[in-house]
Amino acid sequence: MLTSTRTIISVVFAVLAAIASGMSLLTQHQANVSLDHSDALTSEGHVSRLHRGLDLLRDPIWLIGTVFLSLTFVLGAMALYFGQLVVVQPIFVLELVVTLLLRRLWLHDRIATKTWLAAAVLCVGLTGFLVTANPQDTSNGTSALRWTTVVLAWSAIVCVLLLIARRGSDVRRAAMYGAAASVVWSIDAAFVKAATLVLKATGWSGMFVHWPLYALVATGILGELMVQSALHAGPLSASQPAMLIVEPLAGILVGIQVFGEHLRSSPLAISGEILFLATMVLGVLFITRWAPPRLSPRVMTSKS
Repeated sequence: MLTSTRTIISVVFAVLAAIASGMSLLTQHQANVSLDHSDALTSEGHVSRLHRGLDLLRDPIWLIGTVFLSLTFVLGAMALYFGQLVVVQPIFVLELVVTLLLRRLWLHDRIATKTWLAAAVLCVGLTGFLVTANPQDTSNGTSALRWTTVVLAWSAIVCVLLLIARRGSDVRRAAMYGAAASVVWSIDAAFVKAATLVLKATGWSGMFVHWPLYALVATGILGELMVQSALHAGPLSASQPAMLIVEPLAGILVGIQVFGEHLRSSPLAISGEILFLATMVLGVLFITRWAPPRLSPRVMTSKS
């Protein structure tokens, strides 16, 4: 049941992971904004990706974001060790609420009352979904055929999103990169879950002779590259909602497709699940619409 000890532990770790993720995304985006502003002031214009990457590596704020990104992975892995994708993935939407709090407390942005009300709507939608869906513990195994089918299908979706991201406005490009990153993170979460199953069965030594560890490293790197592309392509107000809407929905589907995780399936329960998911999505959209549109550039890097 949703109230089992393992599920409660999983929820706690997932909430902590969402906090770390929000801190990572905001700090790294702040570093990108500051670097763009610095390039404009020094008339450098468009710099090479290598030059930009080296500048970011010298930025302490970006490095702090990387630390929080690593912490996000560790906490998320612990959440999946104790729980399921259909529980853990939707909780990551709380990252948006964390970002609001950080913008108010750290960057001293003015957050409107209606934005906080939207955050409350998001939390109501998330809580209502988890209670209504009541995800059940499952010991269903998986198979190579199921993995292959799911990974190929979602990879095709990622390719389509990346093709769309090549053209259009900054907002559209950031949203498409963000959506592509979310799909990759959902598959990565499935690989993390598979790795935790290997860990349970074989211990730490067995982790290095089974494929999930290497698959999650590959998708983790790919997902981070797409996140950085989204942050560079356009405003956080475009990329973040795309990531936060697509990731929980994709994560739920991947959990069902790969591990056979299941939710309540009565007509009333399904209606409630859809209603609360829609409420959560509306909360995300309203927050991003009503939040301060852009971060203010701050001088945080020292360029040689």
